[in-house]
Amino acid sequence: MLDQTFVSGIGNIYASEILYLCMIKPCKKAKCLNKNDLKKVLINSRKVLINAIYKGGSSIRNFKNISGKKGEFQKNFSVYQREGLNCKRLNCNGIIQKKKISNRSSYFCNSCQK
Repeated sequence: MLDQTFVSGIGNIYASEILYLCMIKPCKKAKCLNKNDLKKVLINSRKVLINAIYKGGSSIRNFKNISGKKGEFQKNFSVYQREGLNCKRLNCNGIIQKKKISNRSSYFCNSCQK
């Protein structure tokens, strides 16, 4: 997801959240994804992006929409900016990790994302 030649336009916030829902580690190469993985990426990309739009985007620093309002999607992050915290997935004892991939921060659960 961070490889812009595979899927362009998805930033690292949304890529982290999408891959978490798909249970795919961000360092997994796109060419190694099977058909089921690709289906999960498509379904969860749509789910995350629609939810983010509905919530007005993610206001991490100073993002505001055209009405001057801050987004609310950051209140729903499962992994992004949650380094060192427990995984939110039921029955997972993993800890959220942060890794730099292509000079971009990626967040993932060290246990449930394979």
